[in-house]
Amino acid sequence: MERTATSGESDTRSSVSLTFDHEMSTAEVESLRRSLGARTALHVPPGVGAAFARARRIGFAQSCCPEVGALMSVLAAAVPGGGRILELGTGAGVGLAWIVHGLRGRTDVEVVSVEIDPRKSAAAADAPWPEGVTLVVGDARNLLPSLGRYDLIFLDIPGQLKASLLDDTLTALKPGGQLLIDDMNPYWDQGATRRPRYAGAPERVLEDPRVVCTLLPYATGMILASRLFGEESA
Repeated sequence: MERTATSGESDTRSSVSLTFDHEMSTAEVESLRRSLGARTALHVPPGVGAAFARARRIGFAQSCCPEVGALMSVLAAAVPGGGRILELGTGAGVGLAWIVHGLRGRTDVEVVSVEIDPRKSAAAADAPWPEGVTLVVGDARNLLPSLGRYDLIFLDIPGQLKASLLDDTLTALKPGGQLLIDDMNPYWDQGATRRPRYAGAPERVLEDPRVVCTLLPYATGMILASRLFGEESA
């Protein structure tokens, strides 16, 4: 796949290797072609493929994209023994499948995934999740304060709801814990270095004194934040 060079940029060729456990539709392949940029090798594990199939079955089209999921796998793999992972927005279980893939069969990490829509949660519950994975049906805005603290949180709920959960989400992060927020592109004008277009956008996490953040301006746009040590009362 050749990437078209922009002004001032030398022509480059991107090599993309995709492995799926099912035949991809033309629309899915084209979507991946558009979203993948630099040289990438992407393998979609069987559990993730099965989750995409569940999402298609219930007509859910907002699952996290493979690039975001692959990053979640990397972050999940780094969670220490006895650690905890929280996903806010289970959907059909695509993001959760990426997290489980990153854990590689570990049983020393607890994973909690919250979904407000009972139909989506029921679809996700069809999967044979390993021991230590808990699916919770409910509104994260009400549940989060009682769910404890986590080493890794994936904030994957729709739109402005992200902003409404930021404070409680950061409070739920352990010192040294990491937060990944995806689907940030709608909040940026032309790339991740622009100011947010909407008041109360999730991008305000960049100014929170409890965390250090980086912008990841690829795929759907992401913010990765780490909770600082010594900021318990901030």
